[in-house]
Amino acid sequence: MFIDDFARAAEAAVNHHSIDEVTALWREPARYDSPLTGPQEGIDALAARESALFAGFSDLRASIRPLGQDGLTGSMLVRFEGTHDGEYGAFAATGNSIVIEMAAVITFDSEGYVVEERLFADSATVIGQLTHHSASHD
Repeated sequence: MFIDDFARAAEAAVNHHSIDEVTALWREPARYDSPLTGPQEGIDALAARESALFAGFSDLRASIRPLGQDGLTGSMLVRFEGTHDGEYGAFAATGNSIVIEMAAVITFDSEGYVVEERLFADSATVIGQLTHHSASHD
């Protein structure tokens, strides 16, 4: 199943902080939708999104667990952990340790490349981690 190979490769790419490794897993139209970014499309947008993520969390680590696949659609659980030590979107660095857990629905083309990803996450929890300074940083 494509989802198993993709989960392993995506986890390695994120943990290497490699934009090239991430984008090599995708093909156009490269549609992406997340409560944190809104809808985006294209490999260039994908590269910019990953670059911003790695800049905002210099020690970002991912763990990704595939859940299954039906036809060309798969699902997985994604967990990001790291330190919010750089600007990310509209959020200035807080120095907070963050944990973001998400569910992802992935659509593949017939060759196993990702053409669409939709993420589901608790936006309020994520935004809370990105906006509140931890006690040790006050």
